[in-house]
Amino acid sequence: MLAIVWCFGQLATLYQETGGPVVYAQKGFGDAAAFQTGFIYYLARATAIAANMHVLLLYAGYVWPELNAGIGKSFAIIALTTALIVVNIVGLKAAMRSLDTISVLKLLPFVALIAVGYWQLDFSTALARSSETVVPAFDTISAGALLTLYAFIGFETVVVTSGETSSPKKTIPRALMLTVSGIAIFYFCVQWLYWHTVGPAEPDSAPLIALANMIFGETGALIMTLTAVVSVAGNLLANMISTSRLTFSMAQQSLIPGKLGQKLGEIHASFATPAVSISILGIFAGAMALSGSFVWLAISSVLARLVVYAVCVVVLMKAQRAPLQRALLQGARLQGTHLKGTSLQSASSQSSFQPDTSEKNAYFNGSASALASPVNLFRRLIPFVALAVCAWSIAQSSTNAWLFLLGELVVGALLYFAQSNKISKG
Repeated sequence: MLAIVWCFGQLATLYQETGGPVVYAQKGFGDAAAFQTGFIYYLARATAIAANMHVLLLYAGYVWPELNAGIGKSFAIIALTTALIVVNIVGLKAAMRSLDTISVLKLLPFVALIAVGYWQLDFSTALARSSETVVPAFDTISAGALLTLYAFIGFETVVVTSGETSSPKKTIPRALMLTVSGIAIFYFCVQWLYWHTVGPAEPDSAPLIALANMIFGETGALIMTLTAVVSVAGNLLANMISTSRLTFSMAQQSLIPGKLGQKLGEIHASFATPAVSISILGIFAGAMALSGSFVWLAISSVLARLVVYAVCVVVLMKAQRAPLQRALLQGARLQGTHLKGTSLQSASSQSSFQPDTSEKNAYFNGSASALASPVNLFRRLIPFVALAVCAWSIAQSSTNAWLFLLGELVVGALLYFAQSNKISKG
């Protein structure tokens, strides 16, 4: 995953406009690719909102079981969707200020859980148990790896706002790598602690609550429940804020032309928020949440984002290759110019001639030293590793997820060409 994240950090240094994957796709492949990338990325994030609604209700169901069954769950999803829409339209400033507080408060119980849990753990028994070799079925490993990726997706939100970031060339790559590395360590600590405390048996309630219950008792389980609910609520709020701005940004850049683009680009007169974009996102995500479970929604979201990641990695490959192609072309031109001015007499002693390759040398000593320096060779290798990770992960997706993605691509293509035809006729 770090290979993919590194590629996004490099793209953020090359293209510092706001828009992230949409901007990268436009730079690499044009407006049609940018529209399709923005469209499936938008749907992927909307699907993630729907999946996280299920996660929130899963944890809230520990206190209110009726939220996780039948009609009660449907009403809860509708109420949650309505609240997200209203808060994003009316109370956005207060919501933004509260996100930082939520981020701090939700981490403290997790840190306490890890610290106390490891302090109570019998490491001699745990390490002996860890030495036991258990190889699960390959399809189980594949599905587990794909679900694990769900814990890391969302990092690309940072590059979406590159245009509003101070010193993006320095801050964004560093922030991306440190954040994803920290997430990996954090989740490993929680997962290892869970395995050696709760064991392989499926818990009656949500896993984190079961772990907190064993370490802190019922009071700890209740605190962890509220922490998880607040954490996921903060995630939903942040996702709604950024995703609704994606369609708004695409409309402003004329990637969504016509009346649809005008509507999505409208600003509410009283609250100065993209009310139409927010409402459409909320309704779509709520409908998705009513239609499926967390696992299916999560895998569908991961598949769509992996396709977007792959597109962005290829854009970086093209950007890395462009200076080399320019340098080789310039070298050929310089050599051709010299040959045209060479006399027949000097041609007879061509073996002692040394052509002027100053521009080519400057290239290889500068940005094109990727072919000479081991460090830069490694930099050119990373995108291939990232693309391989994307390809392998994409191959693990279920048939339903593929059909969902193909349907998105077909709808996106129809929308783009329909809007393009309207513009050409107009």
